[in-house]
Amino acid sequence: MNSSSLKHIIKIIILILIISFVVDKLVFYGLNKISDKVYTGQSIGKLNQYLQIKDDLEFFVFGSSRANHNIDPIKVSEHSFNMGMDGRKLAYSATLIKLLPNEKKQTILLHIDPENAFNKNYSGDDILALSSKYNRNSLIKQEIDKLKHDNLLQNFYWSLSYNNKVIGILKNYLKPKYNYKTYSGYDPIYVNENQREIFQNILEKDEKETSEKEIDCQKELVLNEIYYAYINELSEFCKENNKTLIIFTSPVFDDGCSDDNIELNKILKKKNLDYYDFTNFFKENNNLEYWKDKTHLSNKGAEIFSEKIKSIFDKNR
Repeated sequence: MNSSSLKHIIKIIILILIISFVVDKLVFYGLNKISDKVYTGQSIGKLNQYLQIKDDLEFFVFGSSRANHNIDPIKVSEHSFNMGMDGRKLAYSATLIKLLPNEKKQTILLHIDPENAFNKNYSGDDILALSSKYNRNSLIKQEIDKLKHDNLLQNFYWSLSYNNKVIGILKNYLKPKYNYKTYSGYDPIYVNENQREIFQNILEKDEKETSEKEIDCQKELVLNEIYYAYINELSEFCKENNKTLIIFTSPVFDDGCSDDNIELNKILKKKNLDYYDFTNFFKENNNLEYWKDKTHLSNKGAEIFSEKIKSIFDKNR
């Protein structure tokens, strides 16, 4: 290949890069305009609603589906929002907490699952659910980069931050799922008789299998380094910004091993953090009607549990 041909190829490559860069930015800003009008659904709507109201409320719930489905924040305070999301762990929640306004008095109820806290393989990849804001919010960008979940191409092609979210965004743009102005972030689970019967059968099967083998508790209980770092950071953030941080573990139908709960309690107590382990909250009254499955409450169970959370909130006001 002679030098003339090589120069021609280089020019074509540069031209392609320039065109793709410009097209990417047009797509990115187009998606921004659409997504900024979406306030329903978990693709981006619930996040947009949180970012819109976070400076005005006094009580927030953060965590996974075990926060989202288990606590009605309006039972706790009229000025509240449940930012629990399916499949989210600490990296996602901690980043959103850090976006709360400085020095405004607010109460933060943060769900932590001991099993996840002691999982050495947890990498904080749930933070990628915030990637649509990567090139729009400096703190979110900083947190994603810190956990090394940044995509090098994303710094050049910004529209990549909307990967896997476009369909959900468009669906909720064209047909919103609910009236977000009356939505508190809480998604109750209504269980019908058929579902309850299925759960009963699962419990009977599990009981038989458990009786035939020993429960294997996790042997090494070392707090995941990402959990350790975020717990320290959130503790400092809340102290400096007039926030009350309450950490809790949501109820489960039957906890096979409590070692991780005990160890997490010790760690958080040493850090002078308020921690409530509600794993066995329904142990003395384990009515099947209170459950959807072993880790998620039905709307009936959530109503009772929310009343308990209210009593803790009132005590800390």
